[in-house]
Amino acid sequence: MQSKSQSGLVLLSLLAAVVYMSPAVFADTIANDRVAVASSGTTVIYNFDEVKMEIEDGKSKVCLCRCLSFRALQILASQFPNGVIPNDDIRIYTGWTTDGAEELFVDLMGWNHGDLSFLENSTDPVHLTTQDAVFFFVQRSSGNVWKVKTNEGLYPKEFFTYRTLIKTGQATDSQVIFFQTALRPQAVLNMTTLPLIDKFHVQLVPYYGEGGVLRLPWVFLAGGTEYEA
Repeated sequence: MQSKSQSGLVLLSLLAAVVYMSPAVFADTIANDRVAVASSGTTVIYNFDEVKMEIEDGKSKVCLCRCLSFRALQILASQFPNGVIPNDDIRIYTGWTTDGAEELFVDLMGWNHGDLSFLENSTDPVHLTTQDAVFFFVQRSSGNVWKVKTNEGLYPKEFFTYRTLIKTGQATDSQVIFFQTALRPQAVLNMTTLPLIDKFHVQLVPYYGEGGVLRLPWVFLAGGTEYEA
């Protein structure tokens, strides 16, 4: 899949005062296939099985990029007392530069295009690795920023090595077969089998003060407060 989302905005100002708050780390377990998203006063329950499929080359298959985005959103939902995510209050920044995030958040769940951006200097879609599977969810009303990332074990070993070989046209026939019959099916199984325990990690990013900038790795946004991941 090719990328469509836009990168983050540029740094406008520097932070003057510094106030530190220790980061909060939470238990990371996904026990069901549902997530609740509120938009314009209406709450919609989305089911994983209803959004995970895509059509490619005329064939239906599980879209791992949509799955990744959905599971990350479920982890975010655990940080809200009622489990409902207000999409008009949340901006999303991700290092995962395929179409999957936009297809899920914007096309299916109603986020505005302007509220989904790629982190600056992100890896191109062909050379993605586990390190790029990171999402920053920024809540406008509270100033909170949650960082959700994957842990080792969500994708099988060498998954991304073989994926890149295939996408760059350098894979042998046996490598293609191994990826399609072993590595990708295992990744799908890891992403779809419940419960998902310790496959994702969420952290409330440290808060540093007011009147400066909102600062994330590789992305700078105008206004707000400064965070560090």
